[in-house]
Amino acid sequence: MTGFPELTSEAKLFMSFAHSPSSRRPHAGLRALGALLLAFACLVQGPALAADNADDTKASVRAFVDGINDVSMNFFASGTEDDARERVRALLASSFDVPAMAEYALARAWEKADAEQREALLDAFREEIVTAFLRRMRAPGTKLEFVGYRKPVEQEQLAASRRTVPGKPDQIWIWWLKPDGASWRVTDLSVDGHSALSTQRQEYGSVFIDNDGSIDAVLEFMRTRAARPVQAE
Repeated sequence: MTGFPELTSEAKLFMSFAHSPSSRRPHAGLRALGALLLAFACLVQGPALAADNADDTKASVRAFVDGINDVSMNFFASGTEDDARERVRALLASSFDVPAMAEYALARAWEKADAEQREALLDAFREEIVTAFLRRMRAPGTKLEFVGYRKPVEQEQLAASRRTVPGKPDQIWIWWLKPDGASWRVTDLSVDGHSALSTQRQEYGSVFIDNDGSIDAVLEFMRTRAARPVQAE
């Protein structure tokens, strides 16, 4: 297949940040045995088939990211915040691995929490994402558009969107995607080279330590941020 857009030099620069050690968590990803089997399969199948599969994967990734972009630009289509929040929740349910993201971001707090506390933490984490997503898409004229790919990291594919807001500098968003059947799920988002999950992990960890390992303190912190007014960022 052809027709995939080349990255601009600016986009390539921003995307290189997302792959630096300081910008993204270490990722367990593909186990060693799986990696060897995959490499062997590629050698057996030959370069032509590998190229076809790569093109199919790129087409699938682009369609997935284009879908997220389109939905995101229509969060406020009805004009009501309640409806906008429901639209984000639906997008998270269909396209994001929220439980895995929460487990990573909450780290020690998640490990310490019992089943009931984990359910509360997961709900608070989801609502914090909802608020943060809406704040980033709130300004009139905000756009997200696909701008390209970078090399996959183990099983995860990486794709970039450009966020444009009238009167503000553009941002490059890097979507980290894992396979999910015939489609994908978002596992992290890097904004101008900074992992959202790594940032949250540091923040939650600080609250947890500063409050002597209190799950309630972490929950209060998350719920306070989730309850912020949905103002444009």
